[in-house]
Amino acid sequence: MALVIIPSEIVAASFAASASVPIFLLALSRRPIWVRDVDKRFRLASILAIALWVGLMLSGDEVWRFDARAVSDVVAGGLILSSCILTILILLLLVAAGVSTTLLVSLSEKPGPVDIEPWLADYGGGFGVEDLFRDRLNLLLGTGAAVVRQSTLTLARHARLPVALLETAMLYFNLSKPMGS
Repeated sequence: MALVIIPSEIVAASFAASASVPIFLLALSRRPIWVRDVDKRFRLASILAIALWVGLMLSGDEVWRFDARAVSDVVAGGLILSSCILTILILLLLVAAGVSTTLLVSLSEKPGPVDIEPWLADYGGGFGVEDLFRDRLNLLLGTGAAVVRQSTLTLARHARLPVALLETAMLYFNLSKPMGS
């Protein structure tokens, strides 16, 4: 006999609202309702998802019983929606502002091997080459996304697909081009 787990109306509403967060974010990334500021775009998508969740909960019968199960389902649903919002925030920050990802995309836009020191100085806009960008470059080298030959740096062949996915996400979400490109 198979065990079938059916979520309550409130928990099902939280799953639906969680699925709506990236949909709202994508909708707000395009015209006619394009929100230019990425922070405001994310906040608005989150507020719309929360409003959807509250609306779905209030339209059902379960929340109006207000018993212990309904209260626990509201708490569980809130945690489900919050974890989805935080996960999407982390992914958005990695694509939009992640130093390693933007460094990788910037490297992919160079037609051939680049000299490390001038490229990092140009990418950093005068920020110390020995600081953050050097550590991020070591991360790219350690993961095999970039290859060093003498004093030049090249994008590894197997890194082209992840870079294409990052570029597509940056384009679709109307995120600015990486620094230094």
